[in-house]
Amino acid sequence: MHLIIGLGPIGGNIGAHLAQLGREVYGYDFDAERVREWSEQNRSPAGSDLAALDWPSVDSVHVAVRLADQVSSVFAALREHTTRPLTVFVHTTLAPEDARKIMPSAPDGWRVFEAPVSGGPQGARRGSMTIFLAGPDATPAEDRLLGDISGRVFRMESYGQPALVKLLNNALATYNLAATARMLDLAENLGTPAAGLLEVIGVSTGQSWMSDNLVDVQYDLLLKDVELLRGEIGALPSGDLDDSVEEAILRARALLGAR
Repeated sequence: MHLIIGLGPIGGNIGAHLAQLGREVYGYDFDAERVREWSEQNRSPAGSDLAALDWPSVDSVHVAVRLADQVSSVFAALREHTTRPLTVFVHTTLAPEDARKIMPSAPDGWRVFEAPVSGGPQGARRGSMTIFLAGPDATPAEDRLLGDISGRVFRMESYGQPALVKLLNNALATYNLAATARMLDLAENLGTPAAGLLEVIGVSTGQSWMSDNLVDVQYDLLLKDVELLRGEIGALPSGDLDDSVEEAILRARALLGAR
């Protein structure tokens, strides 16, 4: 059985996808209404009481809560309810410093994977997410499980690295989103409909994943990740399109081996 802790957009959809694949899934959340809806929609058991679980049948735990202190609380609750070794995937996006503190705090014998994801609720529901992974060497069963819930896994050497890569990626996505939004606003101010410009962007050089998903993307989560990255490194590169842009582009091309 796969225990999903946190039935929000990511955890709920990971659980839904596993249930669709025929896996035995149990959903856990404090929100009774969310528990009821998720259980009905996925025809899988769910609840708000970890004591009610048949712990010997738990094959993996997927933690998809929002904040670092909630991850720590989940670890404490798991220790309280079972003494058996657990395989735990933490999908919460943490500050790298928090990841380096929380992951090693698990009891001896636990197999703890830092596993933040990219791809949003849609990717979680389809099993096409990208996972940034650090932890012990995965067993064949764990590899199969990761393959079920993701389209691509990037394996990293140490805790904190998945968080840093995820935050850097999401900060770049936020720059793309902000730039697109500002260009649409500028278009309107100059008398050109924003919707028309967005249609052009979608088939032109300004196109990006963010321009394609501007209406639906959960920008609040992106902004949260930007603040986590800012807290880790102190300051972010300027978002202005100043004279340093060309230099940055040329440096990036050189790093990638382009002429």
